[in-house]
Amino acid sequence: MKNLIIVGAGGYAKSVLDSLDHMNFRMMGYIDDVKPKGVDHQGFPVLGNSIDCIENINEYVYFVAIGNNAKRKVWFDKLKKRNLSLINVIDKSALVSHAASIGEGCFIGKLAILNHGSSVGDNCVINTRALIEHGCHVMDHVNVSTNATLNGDVICEEGSFVGSGTVINGQLTIGSWALVGSGAVVVKDVKPYTTVVGVPAKEICSTNHKYN
Repeated sequence: MKNLIIVGAGGYAKSVLDSLDHMNFRMMGYIDDVKPKGVDHQGFPVLGNSIDCIENINEYVYFVAIGNNAKRKVWFDKLKKRNLSLINVIDKSALVSHAASIGEGCFIGKLAILNHGSSVGDNCVINTRALIEHGCHVMDHVNVSTNATLNGDVICEEGSFVGSGTVINGQLTIGSWALVGSGAVVVKDVKPYTTVVGVPAKEICSTNHKYN
């Protein structure tokens, strides 16, 4: 059994704990940059606010439970820079094709589906009941929210965020660090660093920085 430290003691961590394979991972506590050391969250303590607070850091495996894509990437990169081991958390109810691939540090939630030929990069969130259809490519640091549907051969580029209940038509691309609002129906490509909402989805703003 491996000892686990979760980065982020918030709501997302609750889902991670619920889906964690407790037969193979022993939860030890959290790193959180807001909550003080010693605070209890879901029965486990905050161990400190940085990786430097952890003694013998190589004796643990890690998972970054931060919903914000940009902040999650910062922590993922910190851990990788130190060559620390990050795990995937895949709920036992998720349906993952034998011909799908998943990177490192990913969460695959309850009843999520990854179909044939789909791929998920590093540090991604595929949340409850999300559907990733055949041939989709979800790149690093992406969040596909609850009940979202990515139809066949969709590409979600780095850092993009797909809101709850969104439907994305097949063969489309969601650009890097773009945000698709909840309930949107996407019928054409979404440019990088833009926000789209509505049915059909339309651009409402754009930026030149990571804001997810």
